Amino acid sequence: MDIKNREKLVAAFDHMVENVSDAIHEAEEVLAPTVDEMVHNAQLLARELFALTQEEAESLATTLKRDIHKANKTLNQQRKELKDWLSFDLNLVEDRFIELIARSADKAWLDFRAFENEDHQGSVYRSGEVCSAGTFNCNNCDNSINLSVSGQIPRCPACDREEFYRVIS
Repeated sequence: MDIKNREKLVAAFDHMVENVSDAIHEAEEVLAPTVDEMVHNAQLLARELFALTQEEAESLATTLKRDIHKANKTLNQQRKELKDWLSFDLNLVEDRFIELIARSADKAWLDFRAFENEDHQGSVYRSGEVCSAGTFNCNNCDNSINLSVSGQIPRCPACDREEFYRVIS
């Protein structure tokens, strides 16, 4: 995948995160759509704005749902702030992105039972996928890769494998 397309996917993913976050906080409680509907709406908008294919938009939406689900699960289990969950040097992360993800992971709207019970491909992240910042360990050799901003997961530099899991401290 060329650099221009990679940058387009990262920009589209960040836009989807921002769009979902804004939609959550602007919606009134009675009319609030489900998380799936919000992600779907963000997906449609990102597809139009960034001229994404259906497959690219669906891939980004799946990754966003998985990240939101993982954040909710982690926050519920460990009762930690999202900054602790990210577990890497916060000086490297843009403050704006942390705020957006924190707003997106707010328990007030993530507590939809149907969404919590869905399996969002749990713990497998693959190289080439666009995802939010964090630490990922190789499923084969446990080598760590740190993303300080949204981006594509590279192949493991140690063993050249493609499957990772998100590190949760």
